Amino acid sequence: MTKKELIENPNSPLNKAADDEPLFVLRSQDVCGPLTVIDWMNRAHRAGASLPKLGGAFEDAAEMLRWQAERGCKVPD
Repeated sequence: MTKKELIENPNSPLNKAADDEPLFVLRSQDVCGPLTVIDWMNRAHRAGASLPKLGGAFEDAAEMLRWQAERGCKVPD
């Protein structure tokens, strides 16, 4: 999801989080981002996550890779 979609969707992970809940954001420009999402998918699968949840994460990783192919990526700063 894009930043705008996360903010506007009341059911997004961002909006589901408690106001005092720590979050970790991965950006598409982060060279580690897509593979980190794929690693999360593997761990979530082993923990029993649903197929729709895993599919959504896969779509996010693919979208991040497309973004990187078009715009480039860099080491996190």
